[in-house]
Amino acid sequence: MKPFSFLLLALALCLFSSPDIAEAGPFKKSAEKLDLRIRRASDRFVALQSEPGKRIPADLLARAHGIIILHKVKAGLGIGGEAGNGVALVRNKTTGAWSAPAFIASAEGSYGLQIGAQESVIIYLLMNESALKPLLGGSLDVGVDVAATAGPNDAGGKIDTTTIQAPILVYSSAEGLFAGAAFKGGGILPAKKNNEIYYGRDMNDILFDSAVRPTATGQHLIGVLRTYSARNPY
Repeated sequence: MKPFSFLLLALALCLFSSPDIAEAGPFKKSAEKLDLRIRRASDRFVALQSEPGKRIPADLLARAHGIIILHKVKAGLGIGGEAGNGVALVRNKTTGAWSAPAFIASAEGSYGLQIGAQESVIIYLLMNESALKPLLGGSLDVGVDVAATAGPNDAGGKIDTTTIQAPILVYSSAEGLFAGAAFKGGGILPAKKNNEIYYGRDMNDILFDSAVRPTATGQHLIGVLRTYSARNPY
């Protein structure tokens, strides 16, 4: 089988075997399933925070201007491809309150040593205004539009977070062959149809214009972020 054909087959199998990605199909979107996606974003954030070598320090989360929680499926054989979905939230400049979670999507191709398939969770901490600007324009290419680096983890010991200057800090559950690719980021786009179905609004309205109130599930995710910003609940 040619590498490109293998890529298409492997990626298709990964997409439709993953409950989250499969729900993104054009005939399966609904407010109820999108609500479940927000709940899963909360669960995935908590799961990553339970791993000492990967969890985000509370003071960095407290300083973040925004956050993206992304679930990705990657497949490849020499040539790689990936697709994903997730949510983004932004802090209000005046009050510091989190916005309602807006739905986002990701898709890209890559080259290099990539064999097999893998699911991963990628969390982007948007640490300043420059990291938010691409979202205002409707898309974000991590590592291209805005510089990104792997964030320090809260694995014990004192971390001097005041010296960290990167606009975007990246945290990932990825291991092995795909870990490096995960930290390179990739294109992130608004999931326009999902936002329209769930909120009746576009991403700018949700994230920046305070035009949308979080649903109960969105409030739960915001509560999780507040908890882990204040302290490490272990």
